[in-house]
Amino acid sequence: MMLGGVGFQVGLDEARRKQQLEARRRVLAQAPSAARPDVVQQLKDLKALHDDGVLSPEEFQMAKRKVLGD
Repeated sequence: MMLGGVGFQVGLDEARRKQQLEARRRVLAQAPSAARPDVVQQLKDLKALHDDGVLSPEEFQMAKRKVLGD
């Protein structure tokens, strides 16, 4: 019965990975001209994604520059 537990965990891991990839895609695809929440909240959201391992350091810096308009 251990195989069922391992298979279930693999499914959970895959679902979480897909959610992280979707979050990454949304952050990186965010258009500069689109209506967005305030800058502070965006930076907090980016930091949370970075801390969770969803964004690499390079992706975090790139997204941060987009938010700050650099």
